[in-house]
Amino acid sequence: MPVAACYAQKDSIVLNENNKYTYFKVGSSLPGINLSALAAYLKKNLTGLQEIKAATQETEVSGRGGILVFKKGLLTGQEEGRLDYTVKIDFKESKYRLIVTNFEFIPYQRNRFGTFTAIDGVTVPLEKKDSRIGEKQLSLYLERAGSLGIKANELVQDFVNNKTSIKPGNSEIKKVDTQKW
Repeated sequence: MPVAACYAQKDSIVLNENNKYTYFKVGSSLPGINLSALAAYLKKNLTGLQEIKAATQETEVSGRGGILVFKKGLLTGQEEGRLDYTVKIDFKESKYRLIVTNFEFIPYQRNRFGTFTAIDGVTVPLEKKDSRIGEKQLSLYLERAGSLGIKANELVQDFVNNKTSIKPGNSEIKKVDTQKW
């Protein structure tokens, strides 16, 4: 991956008004998007998305997920932990707003069977300066979160600008008079 791309991904993550790291994008969309189909599309194509649903008022899709973060070894990588996130997509006036936020790191450790599992009760928000997360690790996590946000935005853009994703409307059925031909 080119160096410029790494910086671009890290720079796409900003702090919001609540001092939480956030990926935020606003884009245009076609009116009348089928939100339950969008939720199914994102669940199928977005990495680590565990649950997502369309709200009842048909203006929002929200969910949560997690992606694995690997430690680079000499020969192979091993699981260092999981980076959990929440995603929310709001629709209004032919526009959408994508927010990926609440990034929390859950460290992994090797259990007695030799597999890596989450340490019980330990979740570290990325905003907190903690001894468990160093500056280099934080930079890598933000880069990974930025690439996740960019991928989510690409998926949402592809879906909302596709004419087949629009809900079928209540189009009137044409009546034909079979007596006149």
